[in-house]
Amino acid sequence: MEMFGKSQQEVKNSGIYRITCVANNHFYYGSSINLKSRIKNHLGKLRSGCHRNKRLQRIFDKYGESSLTFEVVKYCDPSFILDEEQGYLDENISNENCVNFCKSAKSPMAGMKFSDEHRRKISQSQVRNKYTFYYECGNLESFDSLKLAGDRFGVRPAIISKWFKRKNLGRNHGILKKSKIIKAEKSGDENITLLPYPYKQEPWVLAGAISKSSYYKNKQKSMK
Repeated sequence: MEMFGKSQQEVKNSGIYRITCVANNHFYYGSSINLKSRIKNHLGKLRSGCHRNKRLQRIFDKYGESSLTFEVVKYCDPSFILDEEQGYLDENISNENCVNFCKSAKSPMAGMKFSDEHRRKISQSQVRNKYTFYYECGNLESFDSLKLAGDRFGVRPAIISKWFKRKNLGRNHGILKKSKIIKAEKSGDENITLLPYPYKQEPWVLAGAISKSSYYKNKQKSMK
């Protein structure tokens, strides 16, 4: 059976939920296309003390996790989920026990006022990163996004991102060597300089073997 182009399973995974504090009857409404994932996200933020809803965070800190209940008040098609949530917000936002601070489900920040300092921090956080690549010939190229850099080198944007993650330093670095890049820099939210190390050829390649399997077979025979 299909509902509005969605399967029953998809509909059962999405809907409107309510978090209630049984100690003081305060409540919070929200919606998600993946309810199980959303409650885990809420709990993770609350446990770490960094939930964006400060009212809900204070309730959690004062009464503890055991005081909160999570219930699905309505399952609905993902296509209409925000409209459904808006109905619950309109009905409950004026209730003194409602801890939602956003009046609009589709535009959560609508109507909210920020200080000049807060606006400055938001502006800084939205500054795009710049990716600069230096070539052996002395030229350089700069890109304002992962996509543009990925298009240039013929790889997925995620690969470009991995180049600048220290734990993945050198991953797919053969592309950097092929392009004769001697240094790459990322500037923006975090400044990182990537110096590609010499491309490491696999032993069967250095030995001139036909394949990896034949190389190790011959190696095992020579050890007997």
